[in-house]
Amino acid sequence: MIIDPQSKMVIKHSAESADSPPSYDYVAAQATSNVGEQQPPLMNDKNANQQVQLPSIPPNTVMAVHSRPAPLVQQPIVYHYQNPLTGERIASLLPPDHPEMICLQQGAHVNETKFGILGILAAIVWFPLGIGLCLLDRRVKCKRCGAVIDNGICG
Repeated sequence: MIIDPQSKMVIKHSAESADSPPSYDYVAAQATSNVGEQQPPLMNDKNANQQVQLPSIPPNTVMAVHSRPAPLVQQPIVYHYQNPLTGERIASLLPPDHPEMICLQQGAHVNETKFGILGILAAIVWFPLGIGLCLLDRRVKCKRCGAVIDNGICG
């Protein structure tokens, strides 16, 4: 089956027809001709009854191939919080039971301090001064939300 967009013609070839498609020169000449003029048939007279005229479509017409309704997209829920320490208003996508929001609503983190191996070795080897080095090599992290509060000098 051949669909000619300029002439809006659908040409069906039968199985016993050994006709070859029209040449490029013939099709190019048909494309430059006026649309309103009667165009000669592309096939000989014995297959002329197999031509089907397509409905005319005005130019610059947009047609939908499949008309399916657009899927409904659920909008994300935005939660509004107020920081109790600073009074700052915060809009977030995190729900109120999320660990980060619990820390924000309560105004404090649950601190967990871990000391690095270098700080511990320095505290043992250079006892009085090593304690200061051990305090510099510590990492403070919130147990609840996992936020790093202090990464120390070595981290």
